[in-house]
Amino acid sequence: MMDFVRRARRAGRSNGYDGQRPRVLQACVAVALAAVARAPGLLADDQPPLVPLDDMVFVRADSAVQSLSGDRVDAAGNLLLRSAAWTIHADSAIIEGPLADPLHIDVAGSPARIVYQEGTGDDPVEGYSERLRFEPRDEIVELEGSARIQREGRSISSDSIRYLLGQETFSAGRRGRVKVVTTPD
Repeated sequence: MMDFVRRARRAGRSNGYDGQRPRVLQACVAVALAAVARAPGLLADDQPPLVPLDDMVFVRADSAVQSLSGDRVDAAGNLLLRSAAWTIHADSAIIEGPLADPLHIDVAGSPARIVYQEGTGDDPVEGYSERLRFEPRDEIVELEGSARIQREGRSISSDSIRYLLGQETFSAGRRGRVKVVTTPD
């Protein structure tokens, strides 16, 4: 077998073969691609129009495992979770409930970060902590460990913060001090 390969290489070099596909093969590939593109099931006119998927959650991670029941996803490594209203960056996450509409998202990071913005005109709420629990349906975010929430000219920092996103209210500080900073409008 090796002798055959050596003879083929020598023959290719002596014929001026430079490693590119012969033009006949390139033409055959082009005709095949054109035929596939014109296949009845693949015409653009036959496909439904593309629409934005507002009620989806995108997950990007180095690894992810979905439970057999499909109601839990464990993801880890360079984690990014994104929906139309929020984005989470973390090291790892446990997503409970259907992925399109999760019940709870528990994340850990150094720090974990959430950005929540309901409308386009509002300033986003940004939260940072070592551990973060987000309940998208109830619009509640709980931060534990070097926790901080900021929006516009206001910030809250403590060892733990529970923030109600829809009402813009918080409770903070189980074991440590609470620091609230506001700037005049």
